[in-house]
Amino acid sequence: MAQQYKRLWITGLLFFIALGIELLYIKSYPVRYFISPDGYLYSNIAENFLQGKGLMNTVNFAEGVNHVVQAFPKTRDYVIGPVYPLLLALIYGVFGFKSYAMVVMVLHGVLGAVSAVLAFKTGELLFGKRYGWIPYVLTLGYPLFAFWGMYVLTETTYVLAIWLFLYYSARYAREISRPKLTTLLILGVVIGVSNLVRPLLLLYFPVLGFWIFWMKGWRLKQALRDFMLILFMTVVVMSPWWIRNELKYHQFIAVSNYGSYEFYLGNNPRTITNSYFVMDQPSYDPAVKARIDKLPLLEQEKEYKSLGVSYILSHPVLFLERTFAKEKNLFWQPVSPEDGQSYKMKGSFLDKWYLLLGLSGIILSIIWLKKYSFLLLYILYYSFIVSMISVVSGGRYRLPVMPAMILLGSLGFVLLLQGAGKLLGRRGSVQRRLA
Repeated sequence: MAQQYKRLWITGLLFFIALGIELLYIKSYPVRYFISPDGYLYSNIAENFLQGKGLMNTVNFAEGVNHVVQAFPKTRDYVIGPVYPLLLALIYGVFGFKSYAMVVMVLHGVLGAVSAVLAFKTGELLFGKRYGWIPYVLTLGYPLFAFWGMYVLTETTYVLAIWLFLYYSARYAREISRPKLTTLLILGVVIGVSNLVRPLLLLYFPVLGFWIFWMKGWRLKQALRDFMLILFMTVVVMSPWWIRNELKYHQFIAVSNYGSYEFYLGNNPRTITNSYFVMDQPSYDPAVKARIDKLPLLEQEKEYKSLGVSYILSHPVLFLERTFAKEKNLFWQPVSPEDGQSYKMKGSFLDKWYLLLGLSGIILSIIWLKKYSFLLLYILYYSFIVSMISVVSGGRYRLPVMPAMILLGSLGFVLLLQGAGKLLGRRGSVQRRLA
């Protein structure tokens, strides 16, 4: 019992230290928050929910002259994963509508601190109790986590969801011979909740199934049991949202009802693979876009999706080449000094060093491939899926992969400390014998 209280006390202390650092970072910016059209959209949905209108938007937003966001009459009903709007509604219920600064300080500050604690806990599982502080410190020291937490966006919430996913994946890997039922069920819940924030793990199940099958020593019956339990809980968590969308829109909407245009931008004969600001690049056929823009909005989504899928199926080799080019030229590129200055980031120069640290960890982890395989597979999956779907930059869109990179980057520090400990232990033993 005393040991349990000690662990709780340490966890609490780590949380409040992390929260203090998060708030110091937030206070270091001259502005109290950043908000974009997406942020206003989330906020509008949260306000409507509190007013009894449900999780729906009543206005649309766009960025106008001088980057000023303007509201205009609703032209489409955006279906967005419910988790982040509900968290905004919680903050608005306590502090009032449009309390954006409190979203950043209270919601994002707390979630960022919890992420750091999860980094500590996951580090303990992977490296031992003496080394959990390494990913904890690296997480708090990565400036882009805090920077994107200044925006009223899903980034901080989604990064927390990924930390939970990696933590329970590590627990499952540790219990692989006899996994606890609670570990399997919670892992399914975490994947489901993650998808209801941003649906980027929806396609992960083939990778997950392969990993479990391999970890189980190719024993199909045991692997299938674990996989089906995880899948079942994911479906249980997501199914209320599916039922709601079916009843309201009379169609199956897994999470969101938009994004097909970005998918088309990333997958058509004109797609450019080395520039992410899509408004500046001719990544689509203007004649095709002009034709589709005359269609109703739902038809536009279907048409863009159909064109993107058709391109992939008819050009599979070129599709893979373009996707890997987008990974190389965009996803894995560190934040440039120009982007750092443009966005007024602090400490963005550290991004390249974190990427190099993660790369060194990837190389080292190959020696212990089975132990760290879930991190490697997640990194490969996520970078491919994001680069496949659209044309996006590193920085923000790479943010959810950085927890895995930090964990692998911690491996080098762990090996150095273990080596130093053994060396010092030998010297101490020799000195004692000589004495």
